Amino acid sequence: MLSELIEQVGSFTFSGRMMLLGVITVFMPLSAMTFFFYSLDKKEKDFGKALRDMGIQSSRKVRDTYRAGHYLLPLFFVTFICFLAMFFILFAENFLAVNGDSLLLTGADFGMGDNQFLMRQSAVAIGFAFLGGFIWSATNIVRRLIEYDLSPNVYYTAGIRIILAATVSVTLSFLLPDLTENALPAISLLAGMFPERVLNWFIDKYKNFIDGDRILDRQMAIENIEGISVSHKERLREIGIDNAQNLAETSFLQLLIKTPFETRQLLDWIGQAKLVIYAKSNTEALRDIGIRSVFDFFKGDKDKAILQDIAESRGIDPAMMGLIYEHIVNDEGIIALYNFQRKMNLPDGN
Repeated sequence: MLSELIEQVGSFTFSGRMMLLGVITVFMPLSAMTFFFYSLDKKEKDFGKALRDMGIQSSRKVRDTYRAGHYLLPLFFVTFICFLAMFFILFAENFLAVNGDSLLLTGADFGMGDNQFLMRQSAVAIGFAFLGGFIWSATNIVRRLIEYDLSPNVYYTAGIRIILAATVSVTLSFLLPDLTENALPAISLLAGMFPERVLNWFIDKYKNFIDGDRILDRQMAIENIEGISVSHKERLREIGIDNAQNLAETSFLQLLIKTPFETRQLLDWIGQAKLVIYAKSNTEALRDIGIRSVFDFFKGDKDKAILQDIAESRGIDPAMMGLIYEHIVNDEGIIALYNFQRKMNLPDGN
């Protein structure tokens, strides 16, 4: 079956191969050009409206962050990887005929005799892993174009994803020899689209050796913020936000510029993240009494004594509750964010 797949690719005409190579290679640069010519103005207008609704006076411009020069290196990186990978797929039979053995494609069997089967097996794994990684990346880029949110990091992520996918796929082909004859293309395609999930499978399998998470790390995990999905988590990770503390301390204006999320949504996430920082293991208990973000301390007739009484009835240390209350209500940054949130919730943002 592996030989048949490679032979089918080899049956394409030279002009057909070059046309397909050109289409795959130019996709990334064309997507960046589309963003600059059609999407960046819309993002600038949305950012300006958000600032006006919150009453913020700022000279910051979206174009200061999304400059053409910032895209040159990541575009070259991912375009070069796509070119090499697609060239390898389209001319695999020529490559395999010239190279009878390869350390990268045969692993521990390198130099052990006739390795043509392993060479073909690894070539199929790399080919389908690239296709899976490219399909996922192209879909993500189109979605980001629609959301006016195509940052340079997207191209770095796409290139690294393709490299990771090929590596994981070849490794799987060595670890699962009984499945490779018929299932390798499907496994490699899925590994290309979801390489992190395959890596998580490895981590779960050897978690006693690998897992070193501390209790504090789990308390600060971004998953503790209500409303953040897997796709939101991946988007925040692109700008260096890996946990609740990163989110709580990141500049609000930077988040508005660098992400496609709505202003109210970002304010809510930041409010929750700041609560996680102050409350830590008591966060869930506070949510049970109706406090899901730091902004809830300013709503209603809440004072220190009332909150301490409620906290004690729910098993929270009253002294700790008082300390949390004092920190939050005296934090000028939290007060400013709360005022922004109030303005956003008024009719017409006034």
